[in-house]
Amino acid sequence: MATFNVNIPRFYCLLRKEFLYDGAAHLNEFVAVCAFGAASIQGRALGFHVLTENGAVIWRLPLHALCHKPEAPVMPLDWLQFWDCFSYEMEATTFDRLREARVRVQLRDRSWAGGQYMFTLDWRGNEDSEEAGDGGHKCAHVVALDNGNFAAQPNNRMQWFCPAFVTPFEEKPDYVTNTRVWKVERETETTQGYFYDSKENAGEASQVALYAKGLRTGG
Repeated sequence: MATFNVNIPRFYCLLRKEFLYDGAAHLNEFVAVCAFGAASIQGRALGFHVLTENGAVIWRLPLHALCHKPEAPVMPLDWLQFWDCFSYEMEATTFDRLREARVRVQLRDRSWAGGQYMFTLDWRGNEDSEEAGDGGHKCAHVVALDNGNFAAQPNNRMQWFCPAFVTPFEEKPDYVTNTRVWKVERETETTQGYFYDSKENAGEASQVALYAKGLRTGG
């Protein structure tokens, strides 16, 4: 199934009106809209589809065109969305465990902005969207920021809050990006037997060889 365009959990917000006039007029004016879908063009920023209060559908708006407070500060797009789309194949998911969770996002100037989780966009179907390592896969959690803007940020630029479980870190942990890929299908006997046995290779690692931006090492 093609996933170039995806349904997203719809949300009501404001569209900065200058995006209806190619940025040439109506600055600091707003139109009430319902955002209902998103498009993923590889190598470009996310595009959001909206229905306006007067019945027009506007396609592929960048994230900084939308806000949920009229006093929201105008922020650069690359502060709100950190990575371009990794693939033409994208999916939208609202994770139950994260639903409406409080979160804070680290912006490009290393300041933190609080907000609330909405849903997650993730990519598949090519090397950029599926490989491990620093150059590999990243998702985009869409967040309604407290300052009135929306953000779409990867895991490593966010801190989540859950009073019943999470003790927030004061300094960022020194975690390292995973560079390995795991695979369980290696070798089984060739037989017509229904309950066949696997062949064990003593000492063989469970992860397969690494492929990351041309780097290949033994597993």
